[in-house]
Amino acid sequence: MNKTTLYKNGKIHNFFVFIKNNEKKFKNIIILSFLFIIFVFKNIKKENIKICLCAIVKNENLYLREFVEYYKKIGYNKIILYDNNEKNGENLEEVIKDYILKDFVQIFDFRGRKKKPQFKAFKDCYQMNSKFFDWLSFFDIDEFLEIDKKYKTIQDFLNDKIFQSCKSIKINWLLYNNDNSLYYDKKNIQERIKYPDYNSPDNIHIKSTVRGNLTINYWKGMRNPHSSSLNYSSCSSSGKNIRFNSPFNAPPDYTNAKLRHYYYKSFEEYLLKRYRGRADMTENSYNKKRRKFYKELISQNIHNKEKLNIINKIFNKSNINFEK
Repeated sequence: MNKTTLYKNGKIHNFFVFIKNNEKKFKNIIILSFLFIIFVFKNIKKENIKICLCAIVKNENLYLREFVEYYKKIGYNKIILYDNNEKNGENLEEVIKDYILKDFVQIFDFRGRKKKPQFKAFKDCYQMNSKFFDWLSFFDIDEFLEIDKKYKTIQDFLNDKIFQSCKSIKINWLLYNNDNSLYYDKKNIQERIKYPDYNSPDNIHIKSTVRGNLTINYWKGMRNPHSSSLNYSSCSSSGKNIRFNSPFNAPPDYTNAKLRHYYYKSFEEYLLKRYRGRADMTENSYNKKRRKFYKELISQNIHNKEKLNIINKIFNKSNINFEK
């Protein structure tokens, strides 16, 4: 028997006849398999993008665990905290030790630093981590990023095609206030303060989420903690191009995301926040603001004994002479 007869009569011949008879079916299988591989590859790529959150912390242990748990839940890979408490002040490990041990949270010692520590923290965080993360967010402990329900995770949001050309995404604030409450409540912030103030003029403020691996540190030459002065293309949450060097975006754009900002939780907490000072100012310059703020508070609440007690309880702990 020659080779031709063998191929005609044998299993190989039958195999090729089977292929020929089912050619259309096999083409469809190959096309579907190819599309499936592309789909899997794209989703693996989405899942693999890494996102970091940088924040500076001072006297915020009451809110810190809620903050960490929230950003873990929506998909952040890492939180890097710059501890700016006083040297004998709060210990972050008391409330988030488990997250530190799991390496989800990393802490850098900025304790006792007085001269615009937020500027230095943001520059350092970007410089040290931008090669390891695809995106880095720069938020405060009282700010919670809310993404549209069509995105399951922060990865889905940042992978949206509308941000392909964006080097930074600037998310508008939406202030949440609780003007009627006088004292701190042990409930989570998001549980006790549920109503936004869409009319607040402060909503035009933005905070930034920035691409990693930019050739120059994004925060070089920064003038405020909201936005860099460097000329990198910036987008709002709708993907629209906006000014790269402005801390504002007006009118606020809440198309795909908003940054819920719990600035006024109660009268007591509001005073503690104002007394604590701002991390983008020097201590001496903020002392002048404290004195002015104290006099305004006394004047505004002169007939409210309960509020006056809260004011004096907070401000009289200091060695600053607020009567100057």
